[in-house]
Amino acid sequence: MTETTVGREPVQIVEIKQPLCSRTFGVSPCLAQGSNDEKCYNTRGTCGFTSAFNLGTPLSLYFGKGRPGEQGLANYIIPSLVSVTTSPTRINLASANPDAQGLGNRALCNITFQDHPHTDRLVDPYLSGRSWDPLSPDRGSFWTRWLVRNKYRQNIEIVVYEGYAGQTLAAMKTRKYFLQSVQGPDAQGRVRVQGKDILARVEERKAQAPVASPGELYADITNSQTSFEVSNAVLADYATSGTLRINDEIVTYTGVATSTNGITFSGVTRGTDNSDADAHSTGDAVQQCLRYTSEPPEDVVEDLLTTYGGISSSFLDTTNWASEINTYLAAYELTALITEPTSVYKLLSEIQEQVLFYIWWDERDALVKLKAVRGVDSQPDILTDSANIISGSLSFSEKPRQRASQVWVYYSQNDYAENPDSADAYAKQYVIADLESETDELYGEPSIRKVYARWLRLDALAQNTASKIIIRFVDIPTEVKFRVDAKDRDYWVGDTVEILHHFDVDQYGQRRRRRWTIVSAEEIAPGEVIEYVAEDSTLYGEIYYVLPSGAANYPGYDVAPEKNCYIGNAAGQVSDGETAGRIS
Repeated sequence: MTETTVGREPVQIVEIKQPLCSRTFGVSPCLAQGSNDEKCYNTRGTCGFTSAFNLGTPLSLYFGKGRPGEQGLANYIIPSLVSVTTSPTRINLASANPDAQGLGNRALCNITFQDHPHTDRLVDPYLSGRSWDPLSPDRGSFWTRWLVRNKYRQNIEIVVYEGYAGQTLAAMKTRKYFLQSVQGPDAQGRVRVQGKDILARVEERKAQAPVASPGELYADITNSQTSFEVSNAVLADYATSGTLRINDEIVTYTGVATSTNGITFSGVTRGTDNSDADAHSTGDAVQQCLRYTSEPPEDVVEDLLTTYGGISSSFLDTTNWASEINTYLAAYELTALITEPTSVYKLLSEIQEQVLFYIWWDERDALVKLKAVRGVDSQPDILTDSANIISGSLSFSEKPRQRASQVWVYYSQNDYAENPDSADAYAKQYVIADLESETDELYGEPSIRKVYARWLRLDALAQNTASKIIIRFVDIPTEVKFRVDAKDRDYWVGDTVEILHHFDVDQYGQRRRRRWTIVSAEEIAPGEVIEYVAEDSTLYGEIYYVLPSGAANYPGYDVAPEKNCYIGNAAGQVSDGETAGRIS
């Protein structure tokens, strides 16, 4: 069965990838000792010789509901799944929505299982040697034992498979999440597992950049000392060279070594980065700073996610990130000095807004993706009310809080001890305004958007960011919500589509063809109905490429590639008499 099969039977399977030690109990290098009944379960929570614990291939546990054996799957499937509900990723295009978090909303899954007796098949590698019966009523149940054995379960991978009866797992659509919490078993024996997408790892309480430094001055220092000793710290707490903050002073150093009372910094230059050299007292904190200088945006994002967010690079779509940035945002280079621990989530949100791109977790492809806020360079697919959109499901809503008649960009930060969300931290300001839109004939009031651009230093970049924002948001943005059948479910977050619907007409009553960027996609009836939320991105325009000398001549309107720009004659026409494009 597939999405287009008449009488299709939707199926959901949940896979939990339980971490498993590659060692064998009592076999070197594992030197754990004990009887057969005292052997571990090859999990970290039951390990008897932790120095030899070594993560190997995880154990895949599959759960289904109904009679999963009839679905034609070869895997051992535990029939205890009750329900799976998901809440989708919701991207915030370049952090434009003031009512949403900078990176949008995290994708969630909530899974309910029914607890039950279990033979310990698969989950006990030493089952044959035990003297007790795991089905005995006084030996607990599947979930009561699993929770104890897997004490360190946060961030275990969860894969939700959605397909149809008769399909293989490989043919089903998949979504990947990471375990956050387990509740239960409750009085009815229900266990509820919640998973989130991988960007939950950069939430404020989980990831800070730079990390907090433990060191403090061992003795008073003057405003001219070029070396000093720091207590309560070891070499691993600081970089071998770099930048430090002590109170409101920024200093750089070239060396650090172990000393009698902790570590000693040498080659120190005092009062750098527009700060003043001051005297400091015993016990004052010495904080490592994080500096980026003229870095490509994709490199900064990758560093923040991997180094400070702890996200494996295997989950980052870095090749396509670089292609997207190089093609559409090549002029942007990021420079910043971060002098105190700051939420990675906040830093990524700032970069999105200032460079005008967005990142999100694609739970289907299990990758963090990146896309520039831009026009289209190829014809998007068209969704219509006659062929795609389910009757009665489409609705529009306006987002007046996103309108911007003025954009104020503060940039070229010069005070790194000041709050970066304050105008006082910046040397420059650029203001762009559409004052006509504020008149009584139009919107009748201003709407000011302030951007505190700690990552931007060049005038041209600040002006480009401001211009793009006001072009897009000078009119109140519109959002559309609609549903489609599973046959059209291949569209996903970040895709651009055109919509033709009898609700969307121009002043003459004719249907408009507007372009929409999908910001949220949810299977509200798994395998049956998908609900999309999309934002009007028509004003982002179209991208054309001026062809190089020697390129093929204009082949005619019907066959010319969408993104090619052909040079017209003095009358502004191409060879077939059509009006040529114009750069404005």
